[in-house]
Amino acid sequence: MKYVHTFWIDEGKDPLEASFGWCSARYHLMSWALSSLQLHKFYDNVELVTDRKGKELLIDQMKLPYKKVRIELDDLDLVEIPGLWVMKKIYSYTLHKDPFLNVDGDVFIFEPFPDDLLSGQLIAQNIEQDFDYYKELIGLVSNTFPYVPKPIKKQITEGLEIQASNAGILGGNDYGFFKDYYQVVEKFVSENHEQISGLSPAQMVNFNAVVEQYIFHCLSNHKGIAVNYLLDTVYDPSFFESFANFHHLPYKILFMHALGDYKKNGWVCDQLANRLRLDYPEYYYRIIDLFESQAVDEKVHRVHEGGYNPQQHESSFSIKYSSKSEDEKFYRTRQVASLILNPENLSMNVSEVSILQAMELMENEPDSRSTAILKDVFDFEKEKIRLVQSMPHDGLICENEQNAIDNADMAFSDDLWREKVMLKLSPIAMALETEWDWSQNHMLFTRIKYNNIENNLTLEPYYYQTLLLPDKHHEEVIEYLLNPMETYLISLLSKEGFISFTEVTAQVNIFFENVNEEKVLTYLEEAIRFLAYSGVILLKMD
Repeated sequence: MKYVHTFWIDEGKDPLEASFGWCSARYHLMSWALSSLQLHKFYDNVELVTDRKGKELLIDQMKLPYKKVRIELDDLDLVEIPGLWVMKKIYSYTLHKDPFLNVDGDVFIFEPFPDDLLSGQLIAQNIEQDFDYYKELIGLVSNTFPYVPKPIKKQITEGLEIQASNAGILGGNDYGFFKDYYQVVEKFVSENHEQISGLSPAQMVNFNAVVEQYIFHCLSNHKGIAVNYLLDTVYDPSFFESFANFHHLPYKILFMHALGDYKKNGWVCDQLANRLRLDYPEYYYRIIDLFESQAVDEKVHRVHEGGYNPQQHESSFSIKYSSKSEDEKFYRTRQVASLILNPENLSMNVSEVSILQAMELMENEPDSRSTAILKDVFDFEKEKIRLVQSMPHDGLICENEQNAIDNADMAFSDDLWREKVMLKLSPIAMALETEWDWSQNHMLFTRIKYNNIENNLTLEPYYYQTLLLPDKHHEEVIEYLLNPMETYLISLLSKEGFISFTEVTAQVNIFFENVNEEKVLTYLEEAIRFLAYSGVILLKMD
């Protein structure tokens, strides 16, 4: 079995400017570097299939150590449809005359692939099921496309569940299958050229997955060829939460795939960069120098590397947040005031009332619960302003983050870390305490949360703690709602200096006395890892 990276640069794209879906261009390059270097850590026979520009970038400039480089993706006579980039990738599968496994450049392995996986006639990452975009697009294929290949038609007419094979890894010992696969895809695309060309840009993004992953799944079923999957669970859309857990490193994880929206996730991009810096500093700084020499992405580079103007004592986050209008800073307060006051006074337009006037009006309301809710959200937004304005300069934020990540990686590299590690709250950690949940942490972390703040009007008061965390890639201060374990851990660490893991565990077990101790330990370790790699808590070895 050989292991393959397939990489090309579309005409008109500059890899030092185009982000290829990542937060910025340099994370795209760092992803390819980490993916390649992790493959080379376990395998000698890693091959690159590319074009001339790809070879110049990955080999000549980044100096990635592929055993073999094949420049075969230039000047191809393929069906051309703007946005349907996957055709070139599927064509590349036909170039192999021996067993192969293609690994995407956003896939990172931390152990060798299992032998039973590699014995498969066909190999893929996992089965996907019940994704809305597959349902929508396959519905279009069924209803409006003039040509539907037999393998797809069979799946549709038999009313089978819509499943696809995730192609984060794709290949197998039956390399001849991929010539038939490409022929099916090529005819499907050419016969439906007009319909595919009419898809919206958003639909086209997802249609690439239909062409590669759904057709692969249908054709393998049609031919009766079993597929060995790395992950043997059938995943629904919720699986995205666990595919980029960099905080489980260095030893707790086998495989990661920064697919889809992970690439625009500021936390994931930071963790990717820091993992490359920790494990392969030569390549990390080579990429940094490459952008620096091109004067590209200078702002993000300066922030990430801790560079800053020593005369600038105010953070860029504070400057940006201070420039927001009152309505932007207090949008939740205004929304809650509108919901509470308008039903009582239909003649009043709350949008024309200032925040302070709304608060004064509420003082006269007989419903003390509504007053408490409005005061709670107002205090939340007012305290957020104060904390953001108190943030240190960008260089100190970056220095704290890298120091926390370096110490965390050193600690978790020791099998006896639980016996040796000491924990302390970061000096720049900022948290808000409220009786209702006002957090909106939808931009930074892998744990996506959409919070409908109107729901608070029907809830009883409780205790919530929200961390404020800087996302330099989007220049936003993110509100991350702590779970109960994280909340208690932050509370415990805020009272003293460094505390041993042993003492923390004892206190946590007392607090969560009604929870199984093994589960408590699992939740505690997850919280420590996540918060340490996020720069919120500091670790040191005793």
